[in-house]
Amino acid sequence: MDSKELQQAVELHGQNINGLMENQLALTAQVQVLQAALATVLLRHPDRPALLAAFQQYMKICKDSAPQLAGRMEALEGGMLALLGQHQA
Repeated sequence: MDSKELQQAVELHGQNINGLMENQLALTAQVQVLQAALATVLLRHPDRPALLAAFQQYMKICKDSAPQLAGRMEALEGGMLALLGQHQA
């Protein structure tokens, strides 16, 4: 690989990294908006205990299905549990 090819490869990898960073920021923004919308709905729902039970069941399925993500899900799960009225010790 000569220096021109190397420079082109470096530029291409740089563009790919920038694209990934933009995608990550876009996904983060989407998640923040969805969390705010969900919190709004949850705080106004008349049967939060039923939602809490269903949420806990779905979270178990999610964590069992993607154990590599389970640790990352737990902090977010704690926030949702608090919105649903379950305070963790």
